[in-house]
Amino acid sequence: MVRWIGLALVCLAVLITAGILVYRDSRIRQQVELATGGRIERAVPVMLANGCGGCHTIPGVPGAQGLVGPRLDGTLSQRLYIAGVVPNTSENMIRFLRSAREMVPHTAMPSTGISEQEARDIAAYLYALR
Repeated sequence: MVRWIGLALVCLAVLITAGILVYRDSRIRQQVELATGGRIERAVPVMLANGCGGCHTIPGVPGAQGLVGPRLDGTLSQRLYIAGVVPNTSENMIRFLRSAREMVPHTAMPSTGISEQEARDIAAYLYALR
């Protein structure tokens, strides 16, 4: 009987922890979508269509194991600068994703020419990674 109570308490602790993590993740999603004007769920197809994974390693993007550009993982939101030069704000990120070479002429990042909404979606996805 004591074993069952212990098991039930462990299961309850796991469920509570999972609930907290889901709540935290949903809050992060809401915050980055509000800050960027993007929708996280639309980002992966855009990144696949534009070959982002050829240069970057991006969690959650199939085949994105590139080594040319920086890893776009959970540390992106903590970085102070984009491309080591531009302050890391959501508006700068959106602009950089669209026209990197206009902002940083000698960057290896191409000016993608993606739409503003596509850039907002990608920015939301990248900032939501933890």
